[in-house]
Amino acid sequence: MSAMQFPIGAVECFNKKRRAFMWSGQEKTTGAQCLIAWDRVCQSKENGGLGIKQLGMQNQCLLLKLIHRLFHPGDSSWAAWAREQVSLTTLEGDVDGDHWTALRSLLPVYQSITTVQIGNGRSTAFWEDNWLDDCALNVSYPALFTHVCRPGASVHDVLEHGLRHFLVPRLSTVASNELAALEALLTNITLTNDEDERVCPLAAPNGQLKSAPLYKLAMQNEGEPCNFFEFVWHNRAPPRIQFFAWLLVHGRIQCKTNLLTKHVVDNDVCDICHSSAETPDHIISQCPFAASFWERIGFSAHNMPQVAELWTVSLPAHILRQHSDTFLLLCCWQLWKHRHDVVFRHMDPSLPRLLRSCRDEAMLWRCRLPIHDRGVVDNWCVMFQM
Repeated sequence: MSAMQFPIGAVECFNKKRRAFMWSGQEKTTGAQCLIAWDRVCQSKENGGLGIKQLGMQNQCLLLKLIHRLFHPGDSSWAAWAREQVSLTTLEGDVDGDHWTALRSLLPVYQSITTVQIGNGRSTAFWEDNWLDDCALNVSYPALFTHVCRPGASVHDVLEHGLRHFLVPRLSTVASNELAALEALLTNITLTNDEDERVCPLAAPNGQLKSAPLYKLAMQNEGEPCNFFEFVWHNRAPPRIQFFAWLLVHGRIQCKTNLLTKHVVDNDVCDICHSSAETPDHIISQCPFAASFWERIGFSAHNMPQVAELWTVSLPAHILRQHSDTFLLLCCWQLWKHRHDVVFRHMDPSLPRLLRSCRDEAMLWRCRLPIHDRGVVDNWCVMFQM
């Protein structure tokens, strides 16, 4: 992945295998088994996803390391050879092929994350690189840039031949004003015999560019920050229950309303109360059985929020605030398992059995808490006693 750009078809084939493994554990899967769109799955946990790598984006981040090596060759024989074949301002030259075309298409991305300390100006693009203002000149002077006849000119070429040499003869009024302002700035620029020094804030102290910070920066723009990140992921629940909580807040657990939409079941009536549609909210709080459970441990069933905002619930005074998110996930998980016992094992709904299961599960989770916090579990077990 760090040597060439993957074809789109190859990326999609890999993603099919990854989706199938995640949702079914098999080589193939169906749309009905995929509970959440793959693009959402690949978003960061902070943005509501699972943080699974998006292969196309990861591939591009790894290729950016090759461009970085061109500008920081070190002992790389490949970089030394390539620098003799192409212009560093455009990556155009005597090298051709799909691989080089892919690198050339990523050059604007690399230019956007680097700044340049000007030396001789030969490896710095006058318009596209960040070397004079806080941003590239094609952004600072957009009207003037539309009149440029050689966008890939280097700083050295422009200062040697003059800026007007690279513009069309006739300029608009706005472009003329921008030209005057830019020429005034260029009078203070003096080139030296030193190489241009390109700095990337994402590079390590030794100058190497890592793909991890690149990928994180790129994925920040994918989706928006979610408000359930802390509730779902910053707790002491086992990973399996955290995954369940992630599906729950998205409303994508395999309840009967979702199964009916996928034509898996014939009706969506709750198998516990036999009176309402079985939605995620119904299973967790709206079913009379679930309501009796919450009332039994001290919550107000009428004030229970929807599952999409479960972390906003008002905690009773007798429940410790410490690890309260873990406690809520424990309760939701046991309600879900109790529903499975009724549906698949044909067991009768039983509040005593549910409370006993909660107590037993809490004792198993005890070891997941820090030693000095394990007394919280004793508080939970008191509430689960009949």
